[in-house]
Amino acid sequence: MKKFLAISLAIFACAIVAPQFAFGADSATIKKNMAERKPKIETLKKAGSIGENKAGYLEAMKDAKLSEDDSKLIEAENADRKTVYTAVAKQEKTTVEKVGEIRAKQIRSKANEGDFIQEEDGKWVKAPKPAPKDEKKDEKKDK
Repeated sequence: MKKFLAISLAIFACAIVAPQFAFGADSATIKKNMAERKPKIETLKKAGSIGENKAGYLEAMKDAKLSEDDSKLIEAENADRKTVYTAVAKQEKTTVEKVGEIRAKQIRSKANEGDFIQEEDGKWVKAPKPAPKDEKKDEKKDK
């Protein structure tokens, strides 16, 4: 659990808070590019064309017909994610795959209702409607 928390915080710090972190490429550029792609990615998710896989990357859905530009957008996003995951893995002395898996869990937990997400067992599902805030408080009390 401590390792999961450490890696989660490292991903957050590297991707959001600390653009000076050494990615081997210009981290400020990576951060900027990811932010610029986000609205288009959200549109593709809402349309059901792409989803978040269990490895922490975007993936085209089986019957999706993506334009060449959309495919290039997904490739660029996944390449930047891999760069971030690689930097975090090096810092945390773990694997890129493990970082991606942890990031995928974070993405699943925050997915918008109806977005396609791949569960750990490989099954694709639509993200459920988030619980109302009062129910979330009750769940914490139960634990």
